[in-house]
Amino acid sequence: IVNVIDQGPGVDEECLQRIFQPFERGLDNTAHGFGLGLAIALRAVEMHGGQIGARNRAGGGLVVDILLPA
Repeated sequence: IVNVIDQGPGVDEECLQRIFQPFERGLDNTAHGFGLGLAIALRAVEMHGGQIGARNRAGGGLVVDILLPA
């Protein structure tokens, strides 16, 4: 299991369902990038037989959980 944790404000609950879709950039369109990073991560993890998900951290921030088979 790999957990990637940031210290930011987290992600709106409605956006959590979409952040792994290509070109999804959330409600704040001032962010840099094209919204492909998490979509690529999803594909890579799935191609290795794993799972990936995201959740907001209780004290703020986002946690991306990656589970890869042994």
